[in-house]
Amino acid sequence: MGALGVPVVWVVASHRILTGPSAHQQLYTCIDEVGQRTLLNMGLQPVSYPRLPLERLEAALGTVDGILLGGSDTNVDPRLFGEPVQRPEFEIDTERDELAHPLIRLAIARKVPLIGLCRGSHDMNVALGGSLHQWLRDLPGAVTHWEDPDEAIDAQYAERHFVTCRPGGELERITQMGRFPASSLHSQGVKLLGEGLVAEAHADDGLVEAFRWHDPGVFAWGFQFHPEWGWRWHPAYGRIMNAYVRACWEHHARRAGATQAPLQPIVA
Repeated sequence: MGALGVPVVWVVASHRILTGPSAHQQLYTCIDEVGQRTLLNMGLQPVSYPRLPLERLEAALGTVDGILLGGSDTNVDPRLFGEPVQRPEFEIDTERDELAHPLIRLAIARKVPLIGLCRGSHDMNVALGGSLHQWLRDLPGAVTHWEDPDEAIDAQYAERHFVTCRPGGELERITQMGRFPASSLHSQGVKLLGEGLVAEAHADDGLVEAFRWHDPGVFAWGFQFHPEWGWRWHPAYGRIMNAYVRACWEHHARRAGATQAPLQPIVA
């Protein structure tokens, strides 16, 4: 079953310029903290291959059983979907774009389970030819999708509005719920869905909140909200993350040559 005996999940890195205690700025490579802790708590092992040369991409993908694209304060470069950068304060993470987008396409082709959370869902949509609203605050609508910067971090990740699942869809099946409250702390969101993607949930203003690859036999999902936060107690979040974990175990079994995925307890 592999050296570690558990599924290994590639957490895609982000790249940020951060200010240290001496007030000097320096470029750092970061991986999603809550995402990797959730993976560990659910019995999986996170790894990361930052700045991987693209000629090594397929070989590296062959060593993992899942991909997690977490959130970030940075934005997908709008020039990738044919638009200029609309606001000068946007932080663009070109290195993440250049690695994540071909990785997304290859993971889907190789049927490696893939989950994109917030910015990660934007990566998925743009990698598959979609586009984004660059600044939701400029759009009319009664739903507030962004956080209050004065709130504590736990309050920022609390449920802010409801999402409604597509009736009879895969998300309704997974969560066993047609409508549930969700977190919302983002200024960008799906404008046009990428090729091959199916919308599975919307906010009350019509914004896409969850989508998947059209083939339900491939676990490739994007969520505008954060099921990795609160998965222990939020029923929809827990069922989403459990579905992802099961997909990773199934891939792990196939990669190891087993005929059936082992049943593994999930910490709840």
